[in-house]
Amino acid sequence: MSGGGVFTDILAAAGRIFEVMVEGHWETVGMLFDSLGKGTMRINRNAYGNLGGGAGGSLRGSSPEVSGFAVPTKAIESKFAK
Repeated sequence: MSGGGVFTDILAAAGRIFEVMVEGHWETVGMLFDSLGKGTMRINRNAYGNLGGGAGGSLRGSSPEVSGFAVPTKAIESKFAK
């Protein structure tokens, strides 16, 4: 703080404080967006393993023993008969 007066020195100090606060704010916002993006990618990899470069070749949760169609456990034609 060279030259000026008390008011100039106060305004310069306040400007530096504001600058530090703004830089910290944007750094925090950037970290939040980074975390949000990484979390979204992790959720998508877990939910849709074959999309987005996931390690799995198929969707998670699919049964390796049964593929094709679901088989009803009881006859359901009577529910729709008139």
